[in-house]
Amino acid sequence: MAFDKTNTAIVFVEDGLFNKDGVEALGKKPVIVVKANIDGVEKEISLWFSKDKETGQYKLTSQGNKMLTGKVSDPYQGDGFAQQNATPAPVFEKSDAELPF
Repeated sequence: MAFDKTNTAIVFVEDGLFNKDGVEALGKKPVIVVKANIDGVEKEISLWFSKDKETGQYKLTSQGNKMLTGKVSDPYQGDGFAQQNATPAPVFEKSDAELPF
């Protein structure tokens, strides 16, 4: 019997998440990446600690805990350098044998 992944999630935590130096070393990289299956559709949720743009300080809840903000997107698919809408390579009508030089 196959495992049904519908409406499930798996979380990947970056190394150093639970100390200040580790979080700051991540830079703009997400702190946590969640791969979720929502109603049969694979999604990826990236989470970062929220920072105030003016002060650079972490945003805190009323209880003093750091807040996470996130982005939901389609999962990463293979070659990040491939261009989806790139212009196709030109097709030449004449073969090299027909060229005069």
